[in-house]
Amino acid sequence: MKNHIAKEDVSKLNESQKLRLNELWLPQKYDVAVAYICKDAEEEEYDEIEFVIGDIRVLNNRLRVYDLRYLPDTADKCCEGDDELDEEIEVNDDEELFEDVMEEEFDFSYQRPVDFSKIDCVPLLSIGQMIEILAKNSSKSVDFYMLVDSGEIGFEAGSNNYNLSGFGSDFDSPQLCDVLWECIKKIL
Repeated sequence: MKNHIAKEDVSKLNESQKLRLNELWLPQKYDVAVAYICKDAEEEEYDEIEFVIGDIRVLNNRLRVYDLRYLPDTADKCCEGDDELDEEIEVNDDEELFEDVMEEEFDFSYQRPVDFSKIDCVPLLSIGQMIEILAKNSSKSVDFYMLVDSGEIGFEAGSNNYNLSGFGSDFDSPQLCDVLWECIKKIL
């Protein structure tokens, strides 16, 4: 069973659809996403990086998401040595420091980033995330109604235009997960 949309599904969206999807998405730890990162500005080449979110931070009023696979390295690099930097650098002469920096050779080759701005990412939504988005954003363009009934409890989500309570399913809707779990318990 397919649990998430794939990178190929997202690639078929136009830019405005990707932006709208990004706006509807509130990243959470362990979400799967694709980041579009420019690797060659001259050739307009972008890298599509599929990753699992390991951490989320707010920096300068923007959300940054961190790749779970590289999280320990990122956490070590960003947290260690912050106090040491002030102690290690002793500048006696600004001109001398400038010459040292100019003599260094810089490596301009592309290196895969380990953290991304949320705006550069598009989520690979799970079934649950899609249901949540549809339930919150029901409109005339989409007919969305979902009913799961275990006989004792049930779950309804979507447009009230399709309420099936007249068919013997009149109940307060608990969480879908709880209803699915009740159904699973009945088949055990």
